[in-house]
Amino acid sequence: MNKKLTIAMLATFCLTTLLMIPLTHSTEPYDPWVDVTGPTPGVEDGTINMRDIQYEILHFNTFGDTTKNVSVVNWPIAEQQTVFYNVTESTVGSYYSAKGFSHIHLTWYMTGLVDPETVTIRIWAYMSNPAGGGGIGFWPSTIGVTSDNAKGTQEIPVPSASFAFSVYYAVGTTASVYLSYYLTYA
Repeated sequence: MNKKLTIAMLATFCLTTLLMIPLTHSTEPYDPWVDVTGPTPGVEDGTINMRDIQYEILHFNTFGDTTKNVSVVNWPIAEQQTVFYNVTESTVGSYYSAKGFSHIHLTWYMTGLVDPETVTIRIWAYMSNPAGGGGIGFWPSTIGVTSDNAKGTQEIPVPSASFAFSVYYAVGTTASVYLSYYLTYA
């Protein structure tokens, strides 16, 4: 009888001690990969709780493919854009948005170009002033088009969230340019 009483007292002491520990939130940031369950199966509830721990215990010591299915929505969509079509004089085009993209793929075709003429295509970047009051344009990429590369393509990193193209001709040239681009993620 003394043995059972000792065990009961020890269990009561442990339970009382456990209940006296204040419940506090973790200092770790929320991790959505740990929040695996919610009130509806397959829908996380925004809280890491006993349902998540139970799920982990039920799957303890299992193994398999570590690949996780991830659904990505709202990808930006890029289509091929014609910038210059049969342009025969120096000009700067409109600014285009490149938000969400990483590379610009250019295609150009030059007609009427005679050696040693060079037509310069510039890709303009636009950096806004964070303090307000406009911004600044500059050209991080320049392509010199001659009769040797009158048709061509080039891939360049997106220079800024907004960019533009310009084309510069020598005075008196009879050349004309066709320029288009499309954007990609990688």
